[in-house]
Amino acid sequence: MKTALKVASASAALFASVAMTGCGSNSSNTDASASSSAVSGSVSGKVEVYAAASLRNAGTELKEAFEKENPGVEITYSFEGSSKLVQKIEQGASPDLLITADTQNMDKAAKLDEFKDAKREVIATNKLVLVTAEGNPGKINSLDDLKNTEGVVAVCKVNVPCGTLADEELKKHHIELKNATTEGNVSEVTTKVTTGNADAGFIYTTDLAAAKKDGKNLGSVDLPDVPRNEYPAALTTKGSSFDAAKKFNEWLSSDEAQKILAKYDFESPQAN
Repeated sequence: MKTALKVASASAALFASVAMTGCGSNSSNTDASASSSAVSGSVSGKVEVYAAASLRNAGTELKEAFEKENPGVEITYSFEGSSKLVQKIEQGASPDLLITADTQNMDKAAKLDEFKDAKREVIATNKLVLVTAEGNPGKINSLDDLKNTEGVVAVCKVNVPCGTLADEELKKHHIELKNATTEGNVSEVTTKVTTGNADAGFIYTTDLAAAKKDGKNLGSVDLPDVPRNEYPAALTTKGSSFDAAKKFNEWLSSDEAQKILAKYDFESPQAN
């Protein structure tokens, strides 16, 4: 009888030992898996980005490149004039990341609760240029030609970066447009000129490059005294607590992202 009890006791002890070893093994595997995930830096989720309209063409390739590296992430954009984007956030919109085409509109955004203590980083710069429609029907070959032309000249609204720069340039040269059309963002100005609904327009060199790639034969007049405008990016309070948004924001300053932006005629902020 005593022998039987000893055997049973030994069997129970062996079973308990095996069970404990098994539990320890599962715990170890779980910890290793979590550790591996942390090391890989994988992120997931949908990142909502509000970006200046002039980033539309480059934005698609930036999205594709980042999503390829981070298959669990989806980048969604809203492209509009910078002032419109800030206004939407003022009215309650809550994106994860904002990229404006100037520092002035980002300054306005910085005053909102959504950007409390937010850090901004300039990811690119751009340059305003005067373009003319195919065939140059308005006979505009210099900025001074705008003083006398009866042709339609498309300009962004003054509170939009491309409009602010154009307005400053026109005032500097004492030019008052006789037949102007005002558009909500630089993409709309570009469309006006490429479709022949405007004889000339103020757009960015990036939009001119995109139009030429699309087969549009636009002329251009350089504006050497117009400073390059900066594109600052900043996370909202929502985005600053979202790993995927933080990673995309950091990636925009990477060599890979900068190479993509350069393909669309943006310049690195370090180049200025």
